[in-house]
Amino acid sequence: MKVSDYIIRRLEEHGVRDVFLLSGGGMMHLLDSLFQSEAIHPWCNLHEQASSICASAYAQATGRLGVCMVTSGPGATNAVTGAVDAWIDSEPVLVISGQAKTSDLVGDRGVRQCGSQEVDITAMMRPVTKYAVSITDKTLVKYHLDKAVYLAAHGRKGTVWVEVPLDIQGAQVEESELVEFDPAAEGLVSGCPVSDEDIIEILDMLRAAKRPVVLAGRGVLFGGAGAEMRTFCHALKIPALTTWRGKMIFADDDDVYFGHPGSPGPRYSNWILQTCDFLLTIGARLNSAMTAFNEPHFACRAKHVMVDIDSCEIGKLHMDFAKTVVCDAADFVPRLCRMSAGMEPLDTADWLQFCRAAKAAYPVSRENQPKPQTQTNLYRFAQELSKCTREDDVIVQSPTGRACTVIGLAYERKEGQVEIGSMALGSMGFAIPGAIGACIACGKRRTITLDGDGSLQHNLQELALIRGYGLPIKLFIVNNKGYSSISVMQDNHFQSRYAGCGPESGVFLCDARKLAELYGLNYHAIHGDGEISQTLRAVMEDDEPVLCEIFADRTFDEIPKTASRLNPDGSMSSSALEDLYPFLPEEETEKWLQMGLGKDA
Repeated sequence: MKVSDYIIRRLEEHGVRDVFLLSGGGMMHLLDSLFQSEAIHPWCNLHEQASSICASAYAQATGRLGVCMVTSGPGATNAVTGAVDAWIDSEPVLVISGQAKTSDLVGDRGVRQCGSQEVDITAMMRPVTKYAVSITDKTLVKYHLDKAVYLAAHGRKGTVWVEVPLDIQGAQVEESELVEFDPAAEGLVSGCPVSDEDIIEILDMLRAAKRPVVLAGRGVLFGGAGAEMRTFCHALKIPALTTWRGKMIFADDDDVYFGHPGSPGPRYSNWILQTCDFLLTIGARLNSAMTAFNEPHFACRAKHVMVDIDSCEIGKLHMDFAKTVVCDAADFVPRLCRMSAGMEPLDTADWLQFCRAAKAAYPVSRENQPKPQTQTNLYRFAQELSKCTREDDVIVQSPTGRACTVIGLAYERKEGQVEIGSMALGSMGFAIPGAIGACIACGKRRTITLDGDGSLQHNLQELALIRGYGLPIKLFIVNNKGYSSISVMQDNHFQSRYAGCGPESGVFLCDARKLAELYGLNYHAIHGDGEISQTLRAVMEDDEPVLCEIFADRTFDEIPKTASRLNPDGSMSSSALEDLYPFLPEEETEKWLQMGLGKDA
């Protein structure tokens, strides 16, 4: 059997059904074998960055292995962004790349290149993958491929990279020759079980709390423990918060769910976080956006218990923990749920009443923009969009600029909807391939994404796939004439000296209407609030692919958020999570904090 045929057959046996790729000479045998498969569907991108992002989005949407295949040299280097994104965001992704013949590899010759389009991609990728290997011995193909797939999906999930030189791809091999991979023999089946004593101690702390909160992250979702997490919070009547990437655990209208804290984030979410007296964080790495770059002040009134699969993520935090548990959320949450079964609900009536009152009083839709807006209010658009979506829709959150914040803060997710985004790298160009990968992963369910006009340019070639494959993707593009987040930063910190953010400073973008026409997509436009409802009805009435342009002011701000505050003595300091910009009167903020603490203002 030819090695490339074996690789594809082994992928089939691992349950792979979709591969994203861009063809190339350095992968010619793999390409030929893939297209002969009856079990795997090849999806042909127009840029390798898009292939790796598609694989990342595919993995994120379903938890299944996302696979992309690229050629050697620039094909491999182009795929780095999506691969790194999946590694940081803990998504199971396998990248298979071609390479020059083994006899042409540089090795220790001291030169920069020998083979055609040769570059040592595995050396580049080792620091940012769980496993990166070049198969230079055909008898090790099963070992390396199986090890890569195992590592991608076990422990803290992440990217793996397998390079296959051309002569190895085309070599003949007998299956009896192939070396087996045994994770137990290599000490890889370790796990991190939680003990009954750990659970009992945490439940005791919960019973003693008056204002408990659970903060659930993506680890809960990827561990398949979302249902148990909801059961636990409802049974014990504990308010729940999530990270941005953990939002699928709860529907927005769930009566124990109170959004996602951090900056930016709703005021009520942060007030709840900052007044709770017990916080149980599960499967969330608490990045700087969540802690607003002030780790010691995060949940500063709470006994804090953190559960994470990666001890290094706990160790990096400058926080005083009451307890830490190194454990997979997939093990911890079901055990927590079982051991708390039959436990009396906590006495949280007053605490929940405060949480619900704060949520009702300060929805993001009522936040007033610091500067007058003349075009579309993006938060209002997101709320109207929420009303037009179905429970089986897929929502792809652009990681960049205002598009990220609008979906993250103002869109109201329905139970059953899949929602994904790139939170680690936040790379421009994620939205279109992300929508393609998620749409395909979810069986071509209708997919909605919002992107900025600047980010759109990074992978606009993939619009061809939307029409070519007939994918039901609704693409909303915010037209704010460039990079709004950069221009706002320059307004705030550089006296509006614009540099590289719009047409007045050297950034020129194409006409979205002409772009839609070029790629055969239906086009709609929203110029102001008065056009939102009618245009959305037209866009969302069917499953046809659409590009809808939304004209918005470049000054539209991602609020509420932390910002610099002028102190009474004239000094400046960053505001706290409980004191978000646009700043409320101090007495108003204090009133709500005292209410949260169960005191009179």
